[in-house]
Amino acid sequence: MKMHTVFHENRDKWVEQWLDFVIGTYPAESGRFFRNTLDPFSNPVGVTLKKGIEDLYDILVAPSFDPDAVAQAVKPMVHLRAVQEFTASESLGFLFEIKKIAAAGVKKLQIGHKDIGESMAEFESRDDAVMLIAFDLYMASKRKVYELRSRHARDNVRQLLIKKGLICELPDIDPDLGDKV
Repeated sequence: MKMHTVFHENRDKWVEQWLDFVIGTYPAESGRFFRNTLDPFSNPVGVTLKKGIEDLYDILVAPSFDPDAVAQAVKPMVHLRAVQEFTASESLGFLFEIKKIAAAGVKKLQIGHKDIGESMAEFESRDDAVMLIAFDLYMASKRKVYELRSRHARDNVRQLLIKKGLICELPDIDPDLGDKV
């Protein structure tokens, strides 16, 4: 039995285990909701995670590795977890879990194929590349969140100072250019 066959035959089971792990990072009540509510409007988190995990698995086992496809698949999950109350490792750590799931699944099947080591090494290498792409996206998301919070705080202080009559209307200045916008 070839490894690509093993990855494809076990897709649904391994994707389900991976999704269970990700959903397990949330409180139990939230996890049940994410798992059981299929409407994308009432459950955008659960639907985003499910689709992202499925798409990412398919990319990991595809004949060729496409970093752009990885970015498209992982971006919604990364954006989502970047605005939630997770540390960086908690936000992205789920990406490594598929390696454990696949290794345990292959071991359980007791496949005696000599290319297992090479196939698993390639799979793990691809997952490592996914993590690097996800980390770049995560940092960009966090930077955007902090910029938005900073801008919001600045605008609130400005409006308060204007309201109290301590300053007059200030011109908007682009901090990068030092000019009025």
